[in-house]
Amino acid sequence: MSDNTQSNAPEFSEPDSSPAPEPRFGIRLPSGQGPEVPSWHPEAAPSQPGTHSAQVNDTFTSSVPREDIGRGALFALAALPIGVILWMIIWNLGWMTSLVTYAAAFMAAKFYVTGAGALSRKGVWVVAIVTAATALASFLGGVWLDAVKFLGREPLAMVMNSEPWALMADNFAYNPDFVSGYVGDFLLALLFGALGCFFTLRQLFAATKEA
Repeated sequence: MSDNTQSNAPEFSEPDSSPAPEPRFGIRLPSGQGPEVPSWHPEAAPSQPGTHSAQVNDTFTSSVPREDIGRGALFALAALPIGVILWMIIWNLGWMTSLVTYAAAFMAAKFYVTGAGALSRKGVWVVAIVTAATALASFLGGVWLDAVKFLGREPLAMVMNSEPWALMADNFAYNPDFVSGYVGDFLLALLFGALGCFFTLRQLFAATKEA
């Protein structure tokens, strides 16, 4: 009786501790993984909390355009000659207007974004500097136009001529009446220029953040 009981009892074998099969034909098991779960399988590495959201954030972050300040500044400089030409046309008619600096600030911002791809607080400062340079160059262009008219020449014919510039330099250096005669116009030009670009630049500064 005891013999039958012993013969029918299940036998428990020891766990197989044989070494892993040797690589054949260049095939090997992934290190630390069994053959049922390859290393490329999603269950091979346990997921960590926040991994998916981090990947999503990285995807959206990489799609945000980066601002190229140097390229944007070069594009914004295109507003300078346009503003100077507009100012000289109006100056030739005997007027002053704030529309020129308004147009210069607007164009500089548009051109900057086209070149830089985005607009930050640093970009707004670039736009402000280009606008200020346009205002100063515009007034100087008006004085140059007066010098050309004094010489009795055509403006287009004197663009590459140094004679008007030499006349201007001589009067600025040695003619006090010439300087005092333009002080009032210069102050008015600054006033109109500030009025023209103030609201545009204020909106740009309010819409951007420090970067």
